[in-house]
Amino acid sequence: MTVKKKTTALNHDDIADGRIVSSRHLVSERCAELSELEYALIMTSNAFNKWMVRCMTAAGEPDMGAFDVSLLHHVNHRNRKKKLADICFVLNVEDTHVVTYALKKLVKAGYV
Repeated sequence: MTVKKKTTALNHDDIADGRIVSSRHLVSERCAELSELEYALIMTSNAFNKWMVRCMTAAGEPDMGAFDVSLLHHVNHRNRKKKLADICFVLNVEDTHVVTYALKKLVKAGYV
């Protein structure tokens, strides 16, 4: 008979259980699955951003970042005009200067 120890947070032994989150500050025993999902989404998002940048580099645009690519997609979505406030809202950007700067880059490159 195997007795499992009860802990209040995950520890190093939890890696052997197949969990990817092992940091005590990220998870409690009650929310382990949610922390696993959150961590997986963060890693997926980072990988997707890196992929977008590499694709743009391969397409001949090495100076475009992930935000620039996301903005390009949104601006061209459904071929409709968009207001700066709407773009900021959809991309979750509070500082309009960030979007304005990225838009200027896209205009200079001939994409917008």
